[in-house]
Amino acid sequence: MVVPSASSSTASTTSSTGSPTLDFYHSPEPALTFLVKKIDGLLDCSPYQSPTYHQRHRVPSLKNFVRQVYVKCRLSPAILVIALIYIHRLQQELPLDSKGDYDTPHKIFLAAIVLACKFNDDSKSQVQAIYRCVSVVYTNIELNEMERSFLGVVNYDLYVDMKQVADFIQEHPTLELNCED
Repeated sequence: MVVPSASSSTASTTSSTGSPTLDFYHSPEPALTFLVKKIDGLLDCSPYQSPTYHQRHRVPSLKNFVRQVYVKCRLSPAILVIALIYIHRLQQELPLDSKGDYDTPHKIFLAAIVLACKFNDDSKSQVQAIYRCVSVVYTNIELNEMERSFLGVVNYDLYVDMKQVADFIQEHPTLELNCED
């Protein structure tokens, strides 16, 4: 398990057991862009239809949504990588002809991030921050439903160890993450 460091910085993550440190080389932008592209390529989604189609507000672009949640919730590099690993697992389980609504990519992102936060550090503060951040668009009930749906597709396969994180970073150099002992 990778635990965020005691500092309030979102640029570094360390484990309390002496595991490697996870840092962005320069900024989180390459990792956020990679995340958006990964999610956008998962399935065909219907276009936005009308203002009444979604709950209370139109959902922002996935790129802006991901960036807002990342910044406002102060997500760590480890959370992003664990979420990406979960999204990769989801991709492996989804049928090739999968389709979704306009906001399905947003829901996939949220489910992966919330589950990564719960797996990485079982404190409720980070998850509650995410719930507050997106409460304008999604209710807690909807977020819980997103989690359950995601868990069902990935067959509750949430375990991620530091080796898997390091391997994922090595396989995807465009993330621009550094994993040091």
